[in-house]
Amino acid sequence: MKNHPLAIKILYGGALTWALGCSSGGPTPGQRMQTGTTSNATATPTAGPADHESADVSTPILQDSISATVPSPTSSPISSPTSSPTSSPTPRPSPFPTTPLSISSTAYPNNGAIPLAQASAAQGGQNQSPPLQWKNPPAGTAFFAIQMLDLDNGTPPTLHWMISNIPATSTQLPAAVPGGNNLAAPPEALGATQMRNYAGPNPPNAHRYELTIYAIKAGQTLTLTNNNSTANKTELEAKSLSRATLVGTFTP
Repeated sequence: MKNHPLAIKILYGGALTWALGCSSGGPTPGQRMQTGTTSNATATPTAGPADHESADVSTPILQDSISATVPSPTSSPISSPTSSPTSSPTPRPSPFPTTPLSISSTAYPNNGAIPLAQASAAQGGQNQSPPLQWKNPPAGTAFFAIQMLDLDNGTPPTLHWMISNIPATSTQLPAAVPGGNNLAAPPEALGATQMRNYAGPNPPNAHRYELTIYAIKAGQTLTLTNNNSTANKTELEAKSLSRATLVGTFTP
């Protein structure tokens, strides 16, 4: 019983010391342990007594190191530049004529029926060559050549007309070109050479007749025949700058 007052004093003194520690803002023994176990990456420096000074100083140094190596979560990614559409190159003008050589006839259209006047006498026709017109010859044309074939009468196709050396200045031939060479009439064909005079259609049934004009290159000499249309075609195509066709049909 005599020791009870001493024990009370000790307990009272301890309680008073604890209360003073809380009022001064210092960490409790439990708080010291918690600070020591917290990750340095998230710990916040806290002002306190001198015995915590070393721990508090090390914490902000670690935070600065982390913030220097880890990118900020709010930073936006670097976007790649948007490529601008490529503009189409400006087309260069062609050095060649845009309109090709062409041929036509006032007697019949392309793929049209050949009139009886252009058919053979055996068909009741007049055996006249058709009137022809052509345009857009290419530059460098020395003269023209014309070949007419029956596309439906054997191989090679039957040759119905072969005329060459038509002057480069000519743009047409009238109907009924006379037979023979070095034609005196019509003037459009003056100097022309016919390897085969015109022979009008005389088929047993419906046949197609292809008439082709060739623009022959300057400096060329033609070697043609009066019976081999395939050989003539090879020669004409090899020595021409351009060609055009007119097809007609004839039905007996």
